[in-house]
Parts: sequence; structure tokens; C-alpha cells
Amino acid sequence: MIPLLLVLAHPFHPQSSGGERVERVYYDTLDEHGRLTGGVVPVLVPSIRPEGSIPAPATTLTSSLLPSDPANRIDLVFVGDGYTAAQLGTYAAQVDSISLSFFNKEPYITYAPYFSVHRVDVISNQSGVDHDPTQGILRDTAMDMGYWCNDIDRLLCVSVSKAWQYANNVPSADLVAALANSSTYGGAGYPSSDLATCAAANSSSLEILRHEFGHALGNLADEYHYSDGTTYTGAEPGPRNVSKLTSAQMASAGTKWAAWLGVNNPAFDGLVSTFEGAYYNQYGVHRPTNNSIMRSLGRPFNLASAEGMIIEIYRMVRPIDASSSTSVTYTGSETLFVTPMVPVGNPLSVQWSLNGTPIPGATGTTLQLATLGLGSCPASVTVRVTDDTTLVRDEAARAQWMTETRTFVVLPGGPPVSSFCVTSPNSAGPGAVMAATGSTSIASNDLHLTAFGCPANVSGIFFFGTTAVQVPLGNGVRCAGGLLVRLPVVTTNILGDADFSLDLGALPGGATIQAGDTRYFQFWYRDTAGGGAGNNLTDGLAALFCP
Repeated sequence: MIPLLLVLAHPFHPQSSGGERVERVYYDTLDEHGRLTGGVVPVLVPSIRPEGSIPAPATTLTSSLLPSDPANRIDLVFVGDGYTAAQLGTYAAQVDSISLSFFNKEPYITYAPYFSVHRVDVISNQSGVDHDPTQGILRDTAMDMGYWCNDIDRLLCVSVSKAWQYANNVPSADLVAALANSSTYGGAGYPSSDLATCAAANSSSLEILRHEFGHALGNLADEYHYSDGTTYTGAEPGPRNVSKLTSAQMASAGTKWAAWLGVNNPAFDGLVSTFEGAYYNQYGVHRPTNNSIMRSLGRPFNLASAEGMIIEIYRMVRPIDASSSTSVTYTGSETLFVTPMVPVGNPLSVQWSLNGTPIPGATGTTLQLATLGLGSCPASVTVRVTDDTTLVRDEAARAQWMTETRTFVVLPGGPPVSSFCVTSPNSAGPGAVMAATGSTSIASNDLHLTAFGCPANVSGIFFFGTTAVQVPLGNGVRCAGGLLVRLPVVTTNILGDADFSLDLGALPGGATIQAGDTRYFQFWYRDTAGGGAGNNLTDGLAALFCP
């Protein structure tokens, strides 16, 4: 393996008020046979993503594949270093060329609509970048880009702080592509900083950037080795596209790319197995396919890596792009809508549910609440949107990142529990009042009654009736009428509160309450200190019971 030596070379001078941290940065170059080689080195970067911006003009780029800039997108921002004011036209042409072709490889083809691409025009005092074409040449540029970072000739570093401050001219920037005004092969991937670099004028710039964003966006490892006989002896690597396990071990453990073993898709670099040699070691560590883009430029992502890229995309973009508001209460006459994200050729699945049960046939982007037959009962309507792409077999990740649910509250008859009638002053104060917790669901059977403001330590009775009335009784007013049902005697506590949990399956005298019934509850209590009749009542509580 490559030794990780922290030799922070010019020109990288990050500045951050939050301090600095060490990030493992990937770099890649070509060996004498034209094969990828490189490694991982520690580089100092800001400990937190820089806020604020260094002012510079920003332009949003659009095409048939790249939409404008809604909030639920990955905002990919190009910034350039070593371009003088007179060279901004060249820079703009390079960005156009790279950005329009960047999405012509899967999984970017399918998920191109998830990205918005922007260009920030950064002006440098001098043309070119440090140590190009030879070590020791220094230039005055806006973002301090240069080769020979950490004494590695093709490691093209940038001031992460300055790159992000220029990128912040675009609201909600998510990824940064830092282009150097150079034709010398070079690049770097900063996974924790969501940033990649490349030489814009190099003939391989597009593939370099795709590879580096395999690191910076997909958190993928390099799949090449040095053919030097080294054997990997460390712990199981973290990236999902390299593993110590053989095919048999992986299939048994069900980890990494176990779900893809044996699949042969030429569009994704062919047969998935465990090919020995990856992660800079010739033996003891494996890659999913023979020769993907994380091993050689110009190649496709393999299925394990494409899956990882898609999951990382969904960590930044939610499946639901827009919907009816979830912060309002609906009456049951409205039409709800949901707008899923729209991958190319892969519509997301939609399922509406009522009170947790899927509604048959309700798989469109709208739902008319009036068709649900809600009656007067409260309802919970949910919509679930899922990306069921066959390019992902990690069902735990699909459930966590690629599925989104939104819930809408519908109260066709208003609140199911409401106060009515009046209360009368008692010896403890201005009068006692009713309240309830739980629900009026017959199935849940969890309605809990409470009376507040009664005298302390007195006996009383909760009761309910089938109608609402207003009849004088004792020192107060009886609010419940019709067929009355008295519940067991309770005693108020030292605060004057009384509680009772209603059991719909054990009502006194064989009484029943069914869905659709409204019952009127009240609490009668003794109050000898109040004089008069020596008893009083709370106000009333009307409860509509639902399934």
C-alpha cells in the first residue's frame, strides 16, 4: 500500500475560521502502460464547509437533460482556476463540453434530471496553475490550484475553502468541480468535501472527472493495483466496491455486492464476481468486475458501484419533489397531489393509503378525498413514493433513502372531540372542565377522560348520554341527555383532577358504542363546601367515535 505521509505541499493553503482537519484525498495518474495508478493521501481541509462567498458571476446551465434549479436537486458547481479575464470564454466552453457529456454514462444517464449544473466565472491574476508544466513554477491564481501536492506530481490540489466560497455564489451548492487551466493530466477526489479536481484542457478531463466523482460523490474506492505482489492484510474496507471476501464468503455473509454475484451485464462491465487485486494491493482484496471506471478510464461503472452512486444521489435528493401541504388539515373535499422525481425511463412508484391500508388502484399522482367515503370520521392519508430501480438491490438502503412518505390529516366532521355546554363556579374556583387524551377509534380503544378544576379529594362519576341537553342539576348544568350511562365512581386527587380510562368492551349495563356514534360526556362531583345542593358538574365533551 502507499504510505500515508502528511507532507502538505504548496500550493494548498486552506483557510477556515472553524480550523482544519485531515481528509483522505484520492489521486490518480497513468503509468507507463496507460493504466490508472495512484493512491490516497492525507490533506488538510477546513473542518467545516466554508460559509459565505467570494463574489463572482454565476450562470445556471441547462439542456434537454439538465433542468433548471428547483430546491430538490444536486447543485453541481464548476469553478475554474488559472483563467484570466480574457480566458473566461475558453473556460466557459470547457465547462459546457464537460457538463453536457458528463451525464452520458450510467447511472448519470438515468439520474441526470436530479442535477442542476452551474458555472462560476472565477478570474485569476495569472494564467495556469502552480508547478505546471514543471515543478517550481508558481502562479498567482484565485484558488491556489497546483500539481505536486504532497510531493506527488499529478495530485492536483485546490484550496477547498476558496473553492467552496466561490461555489457559494450558487444557492445550495452541493458538489464542486474545480477545473485547472491546464492540459497536464491530473486530478483529485475529496470525498468528505464533496469536491473533485481535474485539468480542463486534458483530453481525458471528462473521464478524470467521472472517476474522481466516483470518489467524491459515490465514496467508491479505486479498483486498480500496482502489480507489485503486495497483499492486503487490513480490516474489511469501508467502500462498497472493494472487499476482502471471496465470492463464497460474500454470498454466505450477504454483504457488499453479494446480491450481484453471478450477474453478467455488459453495459456495467460484465460479470460480477470477486476479482482479486484492488485498493492498491495485488492480493487479498477484491473488486466486483474485471475492469470498471474505478480501474480504467473510459469504462462503465460496475453494478456494485452504480448502486452505490444511486444511493449517494438519494442521500441528497428526496423521491418526492413536491406535494400538497402536510401542515394543514383537510375537510375531505380536496384533491391531494404528489410530484415524484422523474429519472429518465424509470418512473417512481406511487401508493396512496388510508389509515395505514393501501387504497386499491390509488397509484397516480393525485387522490380525490371525496372518493374515499370518509363520512365524518378523522382519517390519515399517506402517499409513499419509491424508486424501484433494478440497479439497486440493497433493500435497506432503498427503504431508508429511496422511499419517502408524506402524511395528510383529514377531519371531515371537524375535530372528533370538542367541548360544549357550560361549567358553573364551585368551591375550588370558576368551574371544572372536561378534557380527553387518546383517540375515539373503536379499534384503538384508548380514550382517556379527565376533569380539571374540581374540589380536591371528593368523589364523582363520569357519565355519558346520547344527546346534548342543558338542564339545571345541583349547583350546575347537566349537559348530557338521552340514554345515560354512569361509569364507576372515582375520587379527585389533591389537585382536584379526576381520571378515567374508557373501556369500550366493558361498558356498564351492556351499553355499546359503535363507529359513527357521538356520545356526550360529563363529570358529576360532590362539593359540600360549595353550599347549595352540595354537588356540581363540569362542562360537556362531545366525542365522535370512528373505526
